[in-house]
Amino acid sequence: MPSILPATTIGSLPSFGKDLDESLLQSTKFQLSHGIDLLTDGEQRTDMVSYFAESLEGLGVQNGVPIITGRVSLSGSAGEFSKVKDLQSLRSRFPNREFKVAITGPTTLGMTCASRKIASHYRDLSDFRLYEDIAEALAPIAKALADGGAHVQLDEPFLSQGYRDLAERVRLLDVVAKDLPRERASVHVCGFVGRFGVVNHLLELSKISVLSFAFAGRTEESNILHVERVGFEDHGKRLGAGCISVTPMNRGEVNTPEQVRALLSNICGRVGRENVAYAHPDCGLRATKKELVPVILENMRAGLTLFG
Repeated sequence: MPSILPATTIGSLPSFGKDLDESLLQSTKFQLSHGIDLLTDGEQRTDMVSYFAESLEGLGVQNGVPIITGRVSLSGSAGEFSKVKDLQSLRSRFPNREFKVAITGPTTLGMTCASRKIASHYRDLSDFRLYEDIAEALAPIAKALADGGAHVQLDEPFLSQGYRDLAERVRLLDVVAKDLPRERASVHVCGFVGRFGVVNHLLELSKISVLSFAFAGRTEESNILHVERVGFEDHGKRLGAGCISVTPMNRGEVNTPEQVRALLSNICGRVGRENVAYAHPDCGLRATKKELVPVILENMRAGLTLFG
């Protein structure tokens, strides 16, 4: 009998309080109580963009909006970055647990900030130097997280939107991951990945071992048609399988354990069970109704148990 697939989350969880240390502790205990194997920091400080807009030289926040203020670079030591500090805190409290920490990728981070305002240095949001500079600034942070024992996940939801220079944008992920152990580096792209050759481009990454996609939501359910065993095996990749939706509006809309089991069966039928690294919700849970998050994780765990 094969062992049950490991469970993880994409990264963000609802806030567990205003006190950071207590919030980190409670988010971790919450994950453990709901059967999560590969834990995350729960992104308890802020959202996936503000973490970096508040910490990298050349990024800033103006009237609550992230913007480009100048050339982007790493300011100070990577060890001082907030996510690295949070990882250290969590590892000291849970030394025998594995953690995965998410970093917002160059395209998503750059596009989000540049679409609001570029104060200097870059021509406009199409200036590719912006994304190259962000990739170089993120690489030491990624290394510091890996050196701290974490799996590192690069979040690039914007890549599913399609770009003329998509291949070059995907290759920037290898720049961010250049100093990481390949087996602990992953990329998460939410949304529909069946256009623009997104999956094929991601398969070409040399420093990334796991590609994480969503399969449960209405927009993402046809993603299953765009993953296959031969592609993953030929490129030495494994799949992170999004198996439960994060957008229900009430308890009755949460995917049932039986639906989770059926979806996992279909996914493994496409890529091979041995090529699935872990299962997770489709996306982060920060924007999900807080009272539904426990139900989602409970049903995911129950579905994994049914799948066996």
